[in-house]
Amino acid sequence: MPDPFPDAPAQPDKARFLVHAARGAPLNDFLTVAAIDPDIAVIDLIGPRERPHTAVVEISLDKARLLDQHFRQTGSPTHQLTIEPDRPLSLFDSGPFDSF
Repeated sequence: MPDPFPDAPAQPDKARFLVHAARGAPLNDFLTVAAIDPDIAVIDLIGPRERPHTAVVEISLDKARLLDQHFRQTGSPTHQLTIEPDRPLSLFDSGPFDSF
């Protein structure tokens, strides 16, 4: 199986990842587990306060791979939770801004 995080930083440093839920309930379940797991630091939540859909977490690459595998094997329907590296957003990815 190919590495789902080929561009993630090398170990042992931690990096930021996004955990996204198709529905609010599965993310709330994940957040309950994350609150007691010392290997997971929840940095931020995205979405409505009462029903966030995405969590920004700081974890090791090994932990990210374990979570990815767990999310793929569990959940009904599959892929209710997904994880991906948190990459910086850029408004202008293709080059310098052109004036009008």
